[in-house]
Amino acid sequence: MSAETPDDIDRAAIEEHAQRTAEQTALRKVRKTLDRIDQARAAERRTLRRVLIVCGILALLGAGLLWELVFSGRDFSKAPRFEVPSTPPQRQ
Repeated sequence: MSAETPDDIDRAAIEEHAQRTAEQTALRKVRKTLDRIDQARAAERRTLRRVLIVCGILALLGAGLLWELVFSGRDFSKAPRFEVPSTPPQRQ
């Protein structure tokens, strides 16, 4: 068995450090991407919540308007009836 030389030990340490640095950099990039995805999802949830609130308010206003029209007791004026003559008009 041959003993490892100091150059081999240094090279192994450098390679191990380079590997660890590359892994840490990759993990930081993945974490940053995941954070951006989480922020986008949170923004979508806020937008959806606001849209649903606005739709709910509009639905309540529409229901209130319909209720008022149906149960207001107002008599809507009707157009006079159109009667069709039984005989066509005479030509002169």
